[in-house]
Amino acid sequence: MKSVLLFVAIVTFSFSNYAQTKKDSLSKAVRERVKNVLESQSDNPYFTREESDAEYQNENDTFQTLAKPSENSDLANFFKIYLEKKLLKKIDFSEVKWSYLYKNISRSEYNYTIRLTFEISKTGKASGFKIYTGDKDLDRKVVEIFKKYPLEKLALTEADKHGRISIQLFAKAKENKNTIIKASTYAVVDQLPTVKGCENLQTNWQINNCLYERLYDYILQNISLKTINKQELRGEILFRPRFTIDSKGKIVHVNSIAPNSVIKNEIDRLITSFDQVLVPGTRNNIPKKTYCDAYRTITIENLN
Repeated sequence: MKSVLLFVAIVTFSFSNYAQTKKDSLSKAVRERVKNVLESQSDNPYFTREESDAEYQNENDTFQTLAKPSENSDLANFFKIYLEKKLLKKIDFSEVKWSYLYKNISRSEYNYTIRLTFEISKTGKASGFKIYTGDKDLDRKVVEIFKKYPLEKLALTEADKHGRISIQLFAKAKENKNTIIKASTYAVVDQLPTVKGCENLQTNWQINNCLYERLYDYILQNISLKTINKQELRGEILFRPRFTIDSKGKIVHVNSIAPNSVIKNEIDRLITSFDQVLVPGTRNNIPKKTYCDAYRTITIENLN
């Protein structure tokens, strides 16, 4: 039996080191490969519809309790000054509803609110913004306005600055279904789980990268070449590990997407046995479940 050389390479979606034509070409290739993986997911969803609704409802209830959004919060009043009211009509909840963030949520459970999320950079500035209004120009406008908002008003602790920060900005009014500015009174901060070797990192993206690097180092060191060699697929392939780290720091509900069952089962086995999580994820310092999902490549080659 021939031996097999396997290695895991991190898939990156940042193309800053390429010329524009190469960026476009690489981006197209990545999108096509991701599309193929997503199509294979249709027969193997991570959550059932009922589970998706329950997870979403629990997350939203927790967020609303902590954020206490109000039409008269300081953040709401700030946006009322700087964002033209007519721009609220550009918000398309049907587009937001069916974005990848909410695509598995039933319409009856969706709460019709929009959040802005960001991180704090090493220089102490807000960065890595994400918002989905259904209008890209409005997304950029909202970020532009928020950058003027004094971060000290969010009363973030030093520990908070290592997490992912979320604030609600908009909601659909129940009485007339118009979009209104209903913004958070308090920020909600999600901290990622911490694994061995990542304890001293300072930013959210560093902690996130470290978690996956440690996991994939573990996969590389422990993958069964004998098992992988039983299937015929060779070359570089894209797969999607999916799992949850529960509120006690234990990895549960492992259900990856891979080109065939042999690779999937082996990846799932290794993720399940990864016991290096030191601290579970938290939301405003309260332990919580953290869903982990990424795209990675693995290259399988025969050695002569």
